[in-house]
Amino acid sequence: MAKLLIGYDVEAADKRTAQFIDQAMQVHKDLQAPASIFIVGRTLEQNADRCRQAAKEGWLEFHQHTYSHLLLKTVVQENEEGIQVFPGVSFEAAKEDILRGQKALSDILGVACTGLTAPYNYYRGLGDRLDLLEVLRDCGIKIVRSAGRNERDWQPVPFEWQPYFYQPQGYGEILECPLHGWQDCIARERIGWENVAHYVEWLKRDIDYAVNHDLDFVYCSHDWSSITCDPELTHLRAMLTYARDKGMDILHYSDYYALRTSSSISTSPA
Repeated sequence: MAKLLIGYDVEAADKRTAQFIDQAMQVHKDLQAPASIFIVGRTLEQNADRCRQAAKEGWLEFHQHTYSHLLLKTVVQENEEGIQVFPGVSFEAAKEDILRGQKALSDILGVACTGLTAPYNYYRGLGDRLDLLEVLRDCGIKIVRSAGRNERDWQPVPFEWQPYFYQPQGYGEILECPLHGWQDCIARERIGWENVAHYVEWLKRDIDYAVNHDLDFVYCSHDWSSITCDPELTHLRAMLTYARDKGMDILHYSDYYALRTSSSISTSPA
């Protein structure tokens, strides 16, 4: 059975984060649907009480998105606008940002964080960065979303690139979950922020593809983009309801990891 992993990158440094968390708590409580928040450490500090309440309610589990959203790798993005280069930071800076993000979740939420979303995401994820995989292992990260770009460091990412373990690199306990299709902020900018109904149909097509091909769907959206022109998160309600109607299992990342490690599944990266 195809599975749906909802992951929210929570990173805004303004009131949009509070608005998003309040509404997301309500949506997931109403639908009794689990999801995971990957939050920037400094954003967590600004929204500590609200995040504690969300964690307490249980439908939203918390992981990290580094402390200050530094790029762990360089992105060489190639699309119809040409080639853009977004430089990654040094190993030392990347390590510090990961460790500070880890500490923020421990200090504020009292959780031993086991998941991380890498800012911007990269082609092949962290498969060529054994030094960073070592950092993740050392601080207890077992789930990473870092392979969210295709061979042009762009999108969409094929659904056939299913979650896989970094076994060849020697980090077989770390599960990479590629972000499938288009990230919400890019898709919605392309179709028009106000065209929420069109975006719902876009999501339904992605769900249909995943279900029809028995593929898990790793979906990425953001706090600031999710509430833009849709403050009540109607598109997320529609997406979750449609996924359930299609028979998809909706899981926390931690539960998905437990399922994968208890089975014999071992999918290699594309």
